This record gives sequence, C-alpha cells and structure tokens, in this order.
Amino acid sequence: MKVSKISIFIHFIKHRFSRYFRSNKISASRKRQWSKTLLKSPFYQNIIRRKKDFPLMDKKLFMENFNSINTVKIKKNEALDVAFKSEELRDFSPTIHGISIGLSSGTSGNRGVFLTSKSEKEIWVGAILDRVIGFSIKKRRIALFLRANNNLYEAIQSKLLSFIFFDLKTSLDQHINPLINLRAHILVGQPSVLMEIAKAYKTLGVKAAFDKVISVAEVLEDDQKEFLTSIFKCQIDQMYQCTEGFLGYTCKKGKLHLNEDWLRVEKKYIDSEKTRFHPVITDYLRTSQPIVRYELNDILHQGLPCDCGSKSTVIQKIEGRSDDVFKFHQNGKEIVIYPDFFRRAIILSSDQIINYCVTLTHEKTISLYLETTQSAKSSKMFESVTQEITKMLFNFGISGVDIIPTNIELNQMSKFKRIRNEYSKTI
Repeated sequence: MKVSKISIFIHFIKHRFSRYFRSNKISASRKRQWSKTLLKSPFYQNIIRRKKDFPLMDKKLFMENFNSINTVKIKKNEALDVAFKSEELRDFSPTIHGISIGLSSGTSGNRGVFLTSKSEKEIWVGAILDRVIGFSIKKRRIALFLRANNNLYEAIQSKLLSFIFFDLKTSLDQHINPLINLRAHILVGQPSVLMEIAKAYKTLGVKAAFDKVISVAEVLEDDQKEFLTSIFKCQIDQMYQCTEGFLGYTCKKGKLHLNEDWLRVEKKYIDSEKTRFHPVITDYLRTSQPIVRYELNDILHQGLPCDCGSKSTVIQKIEGRSDDVFKFHQNGKEIVIYPDFFRRAIILSSDQIINYCVTLTHEKTISLYLETTQSAKSSKMFESVTQEITKMLFNFGISGVDIIPTNIELNQMSKFKRIRNEYSKTI
C-alpha cells in the first residue's frame, strides 16, 4: 500500500494546527464526517436508526461483532489468517482489499485484530511526525526496536528521515554494535528493551548521543525513566498507543497528554477516591473500524494542567492494567491492591534493584523475581523486599501470603509486565 507523502504533510499541518488551537476540542466538521462513517457500519447503523445509546464496548464484544462493526466488509476469519501468516513470515505488507491487517499482542489475554486504510495510515503518520518524532530540517536516523515492522516507515523514508528496523525476534546482543555504529538521532522501543540497551551502553562505556528516546508498548515506570535519562542524557518521551489507536504523546515539558482533538475520553473511575480510571474512548478519525465508547482496561491517573500551551488532559501515570490488579479474600471480604502499592514496597526496600517481577500465582502465593546490582547480596535483598511486601499486605489486613523466589526468562518479543496476576486467569 503506497501512501502519499503530500497527503501526510497536509495531515501533519492539520495536526499541528489542531494541537495548538483545538487541543481539547473536536471540531464540528470532524464530528459530521464521523457520523457519516458510522452509517457505513452495519452494527452502528442499526443502533442509530433505532435511536439507541451506543453500548460500552470491550475487546470481547468488539471481536464478537467484528464483521458488522467494520465498514470495509472484511470477515474476522480472513483477517486473522492474514495477521497470523504475517507474524509467522515476518512480512507485514499483505492487505485485504487494500486494508492493512494488524494483530494486537494480547497483553489483556485476548487477541485483537485491527484494520487500517490508506487514508488512516496517512493521518496516523502525520500525527506521529507532529507529536512524537517532531519536525526538523536536519537529517535524522531513527532506530526502531519493535516486535513487528511497519511498512509505513519505509513509505515515508526521505532525505530527512531514515527508519532502521531492529527485529526483536533477533537476540538483542546482536543489535548493540549495529546500533552504536548507526549513531541514530532517535531511539524507539519498549522500556524493557530500552533498559537492556542502556545497560549495554553502560557496560561498554559507550557515550549515547540520542536527541530523543521514545518509550512505547509497555508501562514506563519512574525508576526506569530515571535510569534511562542517566545513561542517554536526554528526555525520555512516551507514546501512548494501543490497538485501539494513538492515544497520547509527551509534550516539550515532559508531560503525557491525551489526543483530545480527535479522541473523546470518558473517565470510568474504578476506586472510591476517584484517583484511578479506565479511559472509555471514541476515536473520530477511525473509519475502517470505528472505535466507539471502547473501554480500555489501562489504569490511568490524571495529572495537573500543563503550561506547554495544550489544554488536553495530562496523564500523571499509567499504573498498569486492571486484569493485573491483585485480589485477596480475608475474613469473607475481597481486598483489592493496585500495582502501585507493590512498586512502592519494592522501591522502599532498596536502591540496588534494577528490575523485578511480582506475580500472583495462587490465592495466597506470590512469586518474586529480582535483578540487582552486582554488589547486592541476592539472599538479603530477597529478604528485605519480602519484609516490605509483607508489611504492606498486613496494612491492608492480609496475612498468610507465601512469597517465593523465582527466575524468569525475559522475552523481548513480548511485553514485559512487572506486576502480573496469573491466578485470576486460571479461575
């Protein structure tokens, strides 16, 4: 699918204008065009004609109604066939009727398929150039450490922009020297991969010269951001994107903003204090596969307004996913513990912990993986972390939880989560 660089540039200008002047408001013309799009979807056409409210959507319901939701008459089975074959052959160019097919990584436990038309790709690239990569008249090389390549990057290669794809299916060790020799201006990757690259640079004594480092796909935690900043000596930006769309970007002040000039974001609060919410998104740019009142299970915290000039909502942090919240039963009561409480307990226990993974494997069994500095004694470190977690659990009224040491094999082809609830997926 060949995209138009002229069209991309026009969308870049539109996004730039919208970011400055309509950062938290969707234009009337965009709403009118969106309404016309919905009438092409059998699923939503039926709802509109019956004058019903749009239902709250999740991945399960979305995939069950895949055939009637999309506007391009693509069947779920044929889309899955193309997506799986692309993953197997590592060739992501095949399309159906000119529509690109993508497969979500399934961190929430369910595989998803997403469709993208040529015009949607051009709009997306324009947005990425405006809000993630940034405009510059100097030549720049961008190193992409991704699970799957996107032929869009190759389509917008130019005298000013070069995209170099590093396939995560290949061992990261084999990529380090080519990356160093490339002298890329921008580095893009998920936090767990960026951490390994940073540690390699530190071990080899290589001075990083990136203008920008962009974190994608996983939750970027504060300690990771601090370490990456110390090694790469530049701002660590975030690109908040998922199967359902491009949701947010980091501004020049380092704050994560939602793209509310084309996204309507409802906040579904999940705690009594109303500090945590699920975003329920409606995307006014999606045409081949409308996203309407789609509830993500990401746990977001809203931040204070930013003085960068954008009025769009600031996200203080992405805490994780709701399916990885720990739930315990004590004295007939269900007690919910959010990921942040485990993070704080571990951070309080030592400053020599490089990485960790806390997994609920049974009703009252937690496995704990720790990666520490060379000078740290693993047995004492495990004991210290265990004490902090036990103390935190006790403050919630939970006792009798076994915490056992474990080793995990980091898979760079998968999203890495530090807090995991594997028990809930087995019951």
